[in-house]
Amino acid sequence: MDGNVYASKRLAKGTIIYMLGNLMSKVLQMLILPIITTSLLASEYGYYDIIITTISLITPVFTLQFIEGLFRYLFHASEKEKEKTVSTVTAFLLFGLVVLACIIVMLHYMIPNLKYLLYIYINYFSAIVFNYMQKLSRCEQMNAQFALSGVINTFTMLICQVVALLVLHLGVQGMLLANCISYLVASIYLEYYVRVEKRISIKNIDKSRFIELFKYSIPLVPNSICWWLISSSDRYIITFFLGATANGIYSIASKFSQLLTFATSVFQLAWQESAIIEKNNKYRDDFYSTTFNTYMRLLLGGYLVILPIIRLVMPLLVSDGFQEGYLYNPLLLLGAIFSAFSQFYGSAYLVFKKTNGAFTTTVIAAGINVIIATLSIKYIGLYGPALGTAMSFFIQWLIRMFQMKKYFKVKIENKNLFILLFFMSISTICYYSTNIFLHIVTLIFGMCICIIMNKKILKNILKKITTTKGENQ
Repeated sequence: MDGNVYASKRLAKGTIIYMLGNLMSKVLQMLILPIITTSLLASEYGYYDIIITTISLITPVFTLQFIEGLFRYLFHASEKEKEKTVSTVTAFLLFGLVVLACIIVMLHYMIPNLKYLLYIYINYFSAIVFNYMQKLSRCEQMNAQFALSGVINTFTMLICQVVALLVLHLGVQGMLLANCISYLVASIYLEYYVRVEKRISIKNIDKSRFIELFKYSIPLVPNSICWWLISSSDRYIITFFLGATANGIYSIASKFSQLLTFATSVFQLAWQESAIIEKNNKYRDDFYSTTFNTYMRLLLGGYLVILPIIRLVMPLLVSDGFQEGYLYNPLLLLGAIFSAFSQFYGSAYLVFKKTNGAFTTTVIAAGINVIIATLSIKYIGLYGPALGTAMSFFIQWLIRMFQMKKYFKVKIENKNLFILLFFMSISTICYYSTNIFLHIVTLIFGMCICIIMNKKILKNILKKITTTKGENQ
């Protein structure tokens, strides 16, 4: 089992590095919520959110997910192969930027009333550059720089948002400008280490590499669009049926569930690397099973802790115009958990190069989300989109779990799963009470359950910290 233990340690180390960088970013983002919610109306923030959502939709279309292909083709590649891949991807991304610029100009003349077209373009450009540089840093195993770039990005963004909203009073325009500046500052930091320009050359642009990347990445495009339909199409449905104000409320509420999503995204970064490395390990299934069950206990235990915290701090962090959003957090948190479970299995599509499977499962989930949200929003309001998101990710997880049995087997700890689900039900019922004392009790109780269910991993962490202190003395 030595190989299995070593793989687990490497996964834990990668997760900790990514978490340290992302934790500070998420804390900073939550702390600025009072400024955002008091400076912008719910309708204004709803419109801003629609812009960001639109950018996330067009990104896979104009990049054809070639940036995702970078990670698969640069990992453990020779220097010559890296130069070929980087040059080819860079050339294609530049082509996509030119095409989008032409479309933006056409839209400006065809629909003069469209707002912030220039800001939408430079947001897209800066986000692509940052994502590109982050992928390169990960491929070069620069995990510390990758993590710190996220902190730099967030810190710069928050400073710019404060200045834009409180000093310059630029509103939505200022929020968009802050995004651009922060992405570019963080990209410059990564460039200092990655030095991507040394690998870019016109002579290294390779047709055969382009075809390889195209074949690998093209199934990821509709997959990404369908993923967008699951996680972000709610914004359009809400705006269409209930208006921008409702979308602003829902968007702010979603930020609290992102406390859990943050942890899962951090884990996914490290897990993706470990899953690839351990693909041919004879203890692979044991490693995958141990990892998933640990992940499951942490996430479901995290629900018991995060939910009452949200109930206690949300009135302190957002203005009265956004308070209604607390109603939807239990469903949004469940959606984040099921999304994490689905992504765990989804990484196998990357590992075994079966991206078509990722596409089909995402199409099904996207359809379920849109149908549930559209049919129910008139009757149950914002509960509809939240329910659609949770159900779509849950069904996607079940399908992927069944689909991937032919490649690897995960033995789920059903006893622990049902115990945690039982306590989650109790916590959810208590969440809707107006009694602050009950929320505090629920939080303490949830922390106890979380510690008990995860005592083994917590002991290992404490042991690691104690050992490190002893070595430093």
